[in-house]
Amino acid sequence: MKIQPAGALRRRLTLEAPSRSGDEAGAAATTWSNLGSVWAAVIPRTGREIVSADGQAARVTHEIEIRWRNDATAAMRFCDGVTIYAIHAVHQRDELRRRLVCLVEELAP
Repeated sequence: MKIQPAGALRRRLTLEAPSRSGDEAGAAATTWSNLGSVWAAVIPRTGREIVSADGQAARVTHEIEIRWRNDATAAMRFCDGVTIYAIHAVHQRDELRRRLVCLVEELAP
């Protein structure tokens, strides 16, 4: 696996973590807290259209490569303006802890 050069990390994304709390009715509510901005390379990998009873939807998956950090998990997400990338998996690019690769799904805004 090739590590992207530093110049390839040219997209500024916001990394967000979920926090769950109850609302007035006792239902669970999820809010997202900003953990900071990261420079990233966003690489499209696959895409497909899904036809269901409520219409047509698209599922696009990407790899997002960022500099290594120890707090990124699959429960988090990236935001790029109105585009949201839900993280499904996080792994190290190599054993030297230089980069993380996040396998993500682009969610409709």
